[in-house]
Amino acid sequence: MRSMTTPAAVELPTPENVHLYRAAILAWRKAEIEERSRHVDVRLANPHVANYASALAVHALAPEMTFAQADLLAQKATNWAAQAHHVWFWRGIPDNGYGL
Repeated sequence: MRSMTTPAAVELPTPENVHLYRAAILAWRKAEIEERSRHVDVRLANPHVANYASALAVHALAPEMTFAQADLLAQKATNWAAQAHHVWFWRGIPDNGYGL
């Protein structure tokens, strides 16, 4: 596998928010796997379920954030993981389009 550089639009975690990135990414993956497993036709899976779960995970760890701020950080975290760690990020998720 060739190495990919991180695009400027993708924000890397910092020592201050790495725990929030982890929570968001793991919540997203769990929710995505569960949502897709509920549907025989994955096109019927709601793509917003995993995004909402990741925002809830961030907000639970950082209640001082508004939900909108938690949602934005969760989006940054999942974008980073999907770009920089796509093999791990998509592994185990049925019909992910990557053949993993």
